[in-house]
Amino acid sequence: MASRHPIPNPSRQRLLAGGVFWLDLALATLAVCVIAASLNYLSVRHPWRMRWHQDEAVMLSPMTQHWVQSLTNDVRVVVFHDPDEKDTPHARIMGLLQEYRHHNSNIRLEVVDYLRQRSKAQAIKKQFSLEQEQEGEGVLFAVDGRHRMVSVKELTEYSEPIADKDGQLRLKAIGFKGEMLFTSAIMNLVERQTPDVYFLQGHGEHDPDSQQLDGYASFKLAMLERNIDLKPWNLRETGILPEDAAALVIAGSLREWTPDELLLLDTYLKQGGRALIAFNVQGFGRLTGLENWLRTWGIQVGQNVVDDVHQYSNGEILIGKMVQHPITNPLLGAHTPLVLSMPRSVGPVHVQPLEWLDVDVQTLATTTTNGIAKSGYANGTFYHIPRTDFSGVQIPLMVTMQATPSATSGLEQAPSRLVVLGDSLFLSNVHIRKQGNRDFAGLAMNWLLDRDTLMGGIGSKPLTEFRMDIPADSLVRLQWFMLGGLPLGVFGMGFLVWLRRRY
Repeated sequence: MASRHPIPNPSRQRLLAGGVFWLDLALATLAVCVIAASLNYLSVRHPWRMRWHQDEAVMLSPMTQHWVQSLTNDVRVVVFHDPDEKDTPHARIMGLLQEYRHHNSNIRLEVVDYLRQRSKAQAIKKQFSLEQEQEGEGVLFAVDGRHRMVSVKELTEYSEPIADKDGQLRLKAIGFKGEMLFTSAIMNLVERQTPDVYFLQGHGEHDPDSQQLDGYASFKLAMLERNIDLKPWNLRETGILPEDAAALVIAGSLREWTPDELLLLDTYLKQGGRALIAFNVQGFGRLTGLENWLRTWGIQVGQNVVDDVHQYSNGEILIGKMVQHPITNPLLGAHTPLVLSMPRSVGPVHVQPLEWLDVDVQTLATTTTNGIAKSGYANGTFYHIPRTDFSGVQIPLMVTMQATPSATSGLEQAPSRLVVLGDSLFLSNVHIRKQGNRDFAGLAMNWLLDRDTLMGGIGSKPLTEFRMDIPADSLVRLQWFMLGGLPLGVFGMGFLVWLRRRY
């Protein structure tokens, strides 16, 4: 008797089962693709960011966010970085720059390893007329053919020197000036705020366009990198100072200034002017008139050449000590010295105060306690005169002066500022690339121009330092635990799982 139920066909069942499986797989794959595409669309069009840290140094203020969002210019940002250099705020720099890029897609960010990608780094430097010999970390901002370089050394603010357990003085990082400097750099480029700084000539000064060893072409390039236009101005020929001068540079005068020229300079300074003045060793024994004029502002320039028995080599002197100041703080924090070439002594001196200006003179740098001044010269050699010359003391080599209107003057003007250096050759083509000389030039000019000041509450962001002090024996035990204990623990867990499954 035949069965009423047909005999199932195994081949047909497998075919149906296989077809369902592949259909199910295709639908699942399509669903995953649709979900992924939808999530990507939402993330691009409607991003939602969550901040998992509390580091204020990599957070933009509301003012900067609003201003950056309004930018329509294309901004190129190039970070010159050395991955092997550990003691730099590179992580904070990148975190902060990514915040800028998040708020405006016109900001393009790239990182260049200037050691391993040397050809690319040199091509960028050539494109923007940067110094080919310049090394070190920095951030380049470029807008519409203009550019400005911010040195990484400028980004960190330091406290007063603190003695560690070994008695060594160290500077503690207490602030990060990234937003202040970056926003200021972009603002200056976008709004074409290029200060006119005039390089005075007519008295045998260095030539800002000369490529000779004692020329100042490299100094001029260093200023261009900071968006500062350095223009020559022959005071002897014109007889007047330019009305739009944001600052003056007087580097290496060898001939005497006339009383009328000194009067022009004095009037300019009393009206809130700014100037960098540097003296040339080649002018030894000749008074230019600047020496007596500077004395009325509380600055004494010695008729000598300063040496340091422990810091002297091949005609150069290594700065023995730098004093805390906005100009020198970045160099102190980076432990970067200055190299001078036969400087004259320059220090504060007590004079009669000016009637309507409060004058404050500060020493920037000195020799070690082994400094020795030499005011004698014979047969091509400088020599020490014990009766009149300093010896065995710290001799000042450079100063700053700031004069602000007194409370009773009723004047409302910007403070007058001076940077006076005992050596002009250390900023010349042959010396400016040594140690921190080039950074010093930019820092000094930024201070004179009062650039990168607090803008609408944008200032240095506080840093929180986390330290974990582990005794040496505990550190050794921790090391062995990490190298041996953790791997053995993983191996033991795996062995127990194998035993359980085996038996």
